[in-house]
Order: sequence, then C-alpha cells, then structure tokens
Amino acid sequence: MGIWRLIEDIPRSGSFNMAADQVLLENYSQNEHPVFRIYEWAGATLSLGRNEKLDKRIDLDACEDLGIPVIRRTTGGKAVLHGFDLTYSLVGGVLDKQFNGGVLDNYRFIAKGFYAFFEELGLKPELQEQRPQKKKIDPHVCFAEPSAYEILVEGRKIIGSAQRVKNIRSADSSSSRVFLQHGSIPLKDSVSLMAKIFPYVSEDKLRQEMHSLESVGIFPAHSKQELRRLLLEKLQDTFKLKWENRGWSEDELSLIAERESAFQALERKHA
Repeated sequence: MGIWRLIEDIPRSGSFNMAADQVLLENYSQNEHPVFRIYEWAGATLSLGRNEKLDKRIDLDACEDLGIPVIRRTTGGKAVLHGFDLTYSLVGGVLDKQFNGGVLDNYRFIAKGFYAFFEELGLKPELQEQRPQKKKIDPHVCFAEPSAYEILVEGRKIIGSAQRVKNIRSADSSSSRVFLQHGSIPLKDSVSLMAKIFPYVSEDKLRQEMHSLESVGIFPAHSKQELRRLLLEKLQDTFKLKWENRGWSEDELSLIAERESAFQALERKHA
C-alpha cells in the first residue's frame, strides 16, 4: 500500500493557492510521498493556463465589475472559473513506481480514481480516450472541449485537468522530473456567469459541452463535505493508498508567502 500526503486546505486567495502548488512542485523530492491537496477559493477567481494569451475573448471589465480576479496557473490548459468547484492538485515524481509513464500515462492513471468517484455517485462516466477532432468552441474555456483522458457524463465534460512537468535539481546536483496536475470539478452551475466573462461564448452551446454536479442533480443534495469525503475515499480505494494527513508547515507557509507576488491578479496592461 502506497502513502500519499494529504492537505485538506481552507478557502484561500488565488495568489495563495497558486503559490502553494508552486511550492509543492519546487520542493518535491523523489524519495517523498506524492502530495494530494484538495482546496477551495476565498471567492470567485478565473485562472488562466501558463501560456494562455489574455485577449479580448476574456472580458476583463466584466471580471472587475463582478469582483473576479484573474490569475495565471503554473500548469497549462485553458481558463477555469473557480469558487464553485472542488479543486485539487497532485505532485509526484515522473517515472517513479506509481507514475511510471509520460504525461498522458499519468492523466490516464489518475483519471481512474475520478472515474470511480463519478461512478459511485450513480453517474455513468465515460473516459475520453483521446482529444476529439472537432472545431473548438472557444480558445479559452477549459470546459468547452475535453482533452485526452478526461471524463464525460452524458457526453459533457465534468472535470478539467492540466499538468506541468519540471526538472528539479537537488542539493547533491542530481536532477529529477516532477509533475504537478491541477484539476477542477464544478459543483455549482456557473455557466451563466461564464457567459458574462467570455463574450464570444454561447451559453446554450456551453451547456451542451459541460456539466456540473448541480446540473446532474448531485449537488447540493450531497454537501460539499460529503463529496470531498467520497472523493478521497474512492482515490484511496482505487490506488490502494493510505492518506498521511499533514497540513502546511511553518517553513512551507513562509515559502508560499514569498511566492505569492508572482501570482497576483492580472491587469489590463497584460492584455
């Protein structure tokens, strides 16, 4: 049975959440246990992928009027509206005994746990084996298009994921490859709000492409706390692991505070 460190975090700002995951990535050592962090947001926040262009297809005026800060993730992928979701991050070593493949292999491996979660909820999940060959709805909206090894319900995307692999050099000058995977499971139906932020997106079309646990009748019949507990239980069962529940150390919190400046809300000058 493997051991994964578990961080069940309290609601935090966007800058803290992104800095925290960056610290986990930068300070991970190959001989450590994988780290799974499940967390929330202090308020609605829009996160952009690491290399995603900030252009007129994202309405910054609307974001400002709605009090929604726009931040940038350290992982790739497209824009995700947080604050209405279950968000997680997972940090582990590439090619260790648990994650013994490339990026797509890791996506496929990790997806098994989330598949079991949706199945336990009485849904009929489908694993998207490869990226579909169809025209993109919008270049920015993560949930407008499924990627390889993401999970669909009724043909609609119900979880979004993004990953980054980084070479980490240790004190002894050896190097290793470490990955960070971000993921988001929408709880509340926020499609109407998304349509205000992305002016080139059709609300009706987006509803045909994505689901939330609210739109499939799971939330709020099952509370956020119940869903978190069930998710952790199904990950534990699927991967035959034992959770080591260990929150932030003082040293880690200090490092996060130092990194937060790199993840402050973006402004119009960046467009």
